[in-house]
Amino acid sequence: MNELSSLGLILLLALLAGNLVKVVRIPEVTGYILAGIALGPSVLGWVSHDNLQALEVLSEVALGLILFSIGSIFEFKRFRRIGDRIVRLTLIESALAAALVVVGILVLGQSWQIALLLGAIAIATAPASTLMVVRECNGRGPLSEALLGIIAVNNIICIIAYLSCAAVINLVSHWGDTAIGVSLYRAGFPLVWQLVGSAALGFLVGLMLAAWSTQVSETGEMLILLAGSILLCVGAARIFDISALVASLSVGATMANLSRRSSRLFKTLEGTDPPFYAIFFVIAGADLNLQLVSSMGVLGFAYLAARACGKFIGAGIGAKWLKMEPQVQRFLGFGLMAQAGLAVGLTITVGRQFPEYYPLVSTVILSSVALYEMFGPIATKFAIVQSGEARMGGGAAQSIWI
Repeated sequence: MNELSSLGLILLLALLAGNLVKVVRIPEVTGYILAGIALGPSVLGWVSHDNLQALEVLSEVALGLILFSIGSIFEFKRFRRIGDRIVRLTLIESALAAALVVVGILVLGQSWQIALLLGAIAIATAPASTLMVVRECNGRGPLSEALLGIIAVNNIICIIAYLSCAAVINLVSHWGDTAIGVSLYRAGFPLVWQLVGSAALGFLVGLMLAAWSTQVSETGEMLILLAGSILLCVGAARIFDISALVASLSVGATMANLSRRSSRLFKTLEGTDPPFYAIFFVIAGADLNLQLVSSMGVLGFAYLAARACGKFIGAGIGAKWLKMEPQVQRFLGFGLMAQAGLAVGLTITVGRQFPEYYPLVSTVILSSVALYEMFGPIATKFAIVQSGEARMGGGAAQSIWI
């Protein structure tokens, strides 16, 4: 099957799956992912690995749009109101999840290098599926606001944690081989370059977008401008080997703070981006290798349990300590289970930087992602519905179980 027919099949099956899962009241995102699994090499094989590679650019554009939308959470007025508590809460849940994973992996007899790498990757929470569930439920309230803030901050913390762990591993492994200054430079430069370079790229693209948007009035032209800006940002991030995730967040944050028309742009984007999101999640499902689940072993299940416990307990303890609303204290942990794109991206990075640790790390992470990405959105919807913040169809909150 060629790429065009694969793309058409992806969109049509996504629409069908999205409607079917509404019958059992589970998130559309889960339906898209299940559709992708059915189409992909793991099951029917109608969409091949070659097709997936050819369509990867569409997936990256969709992720850029998603992160751009999430970047609006950094609007100065809003972030000044909730930012301090969100950052502290994210640090608590991230630290506990990472710590439990590191301890669990060490107890099972693995090296400290593998424990650190898995602990850092465990911090990541999938921004795409979480945002889509909040939108689908039309979530409005303290829990939904906290979720959006946390997934924005969480992934930045995850990148910092991974780069720091990689720097420590590189520093220890090359200690004594070269001068101390050279070793420190090799270990520290990637951390600084990824963060500063990504933020700078996003700021420059966001500055251009904000300035140009004042000259654009039609909705179609505004969407062309936005799509071109995101494509430029993601492409430039590839060229300079920096984080497209952080850069896209920075574009959204810059636009939200510098342009008076940002609210209109974000609103327009919500009504026009569903095809991109459907493509993103179906491709994500097709990429999942279900055969890895059977091979994950004790180490994989330990990672699953430790990360889930760390996220859930950390979110509850943090929300209670910060005296956040009762529904945030009770249900926030459920909304932090999903894990996907960033975790997979960091696993690929492990393969480039530390090939000796890649086989074990990739088996654990990729098999865990296959499970988390199927059940994470359901847990997020459960949290939003049970907290009373879901207003699907403009009516009262609905249950996902009845």
